[in-house]
Amino acid sequence: MPLLWIPHGVRRKPDMRGLNRKQPLESPWEGNLARLPGIFVNTVAANPELFLPVFALFAWQTSAVAVKPATLGLATLLSLALLIYAYRVLGATTWLDRLGWLAPQPNYWLWAVLAGSISSLAMWWIARLFHQSVGAVSPPNIFLLASVSGPMVEELLFRGLLFWAVLELLSHCGISRSAATFVGVLLMAVLFGLAHTDKVGIRFYATIPTGIAFGWMRVQSGSSAAAVVMHASYNFVLACISTF
Repeated sequence: MPLLWIPHGVRRKPDMRGLNRKQPLESPWEGNLARLPGIFVNTVAANPELFLPVFALFAWQTSAVAVKPATLGLATLLSLALLIYAYRVLGATTWLDRLGWLAPQPNYWLWAVLAGSISSLAMWWIARLFHQSVGAVSPPNIFLLASVSGPMVEELLFRGLLFWAVLELLSHCGISRSAATFVGVLLMAVLFGLAHTDKVGIRFYATIPTGIAFGWMRVQSGSSAAAVVMHASYNFVLACISTF
């Protein structure tokens, strides 16, 4: 069989350009930065019982210092994001169940709003009866703090973590559930009042009864989220009364 002869000038040389080209090396910092968003999202999704209080505290502190319009806008966006996130993680983990961060019994969202509004009106009427003020006009950032992040932080602490701890402790001591609940509501109301020593006059004395009311909402609804809504409604209406 005759051999195929290819002229020397027609023969192709193998293309070595791709082999000789150096591949860029990825630095460790670039790899870590690329993975950081995914790590953050996974951590938040796996631990909402840790992220929710931290998020609420961050929104609270941001609102407290949001005096300028730019920072007030940021605080408003953070507060809105906090509300959305808090609603989405209701009952997401065992620890959130222990904190009472669950969807309340049917209709208790509405009852919480009504109870908070009525409580604030009663507080205003009693203050007028004794010729006392319910407080000065709140600046916008304090109005925002008192209506969103403030009630969430306080209720997660008093009617959430501490209330659960008291119930567990008294139950281990052999005290009935109903008695432990009664003691827990009263004790949290007293601690709630002591945490508001910045208030003066009738506003200070009203913190214990309102603390009992928030505790009652926590027990009746089975949810500290309902207590947050009642607390926020109370602060919102009271601030509106002070303003107008």
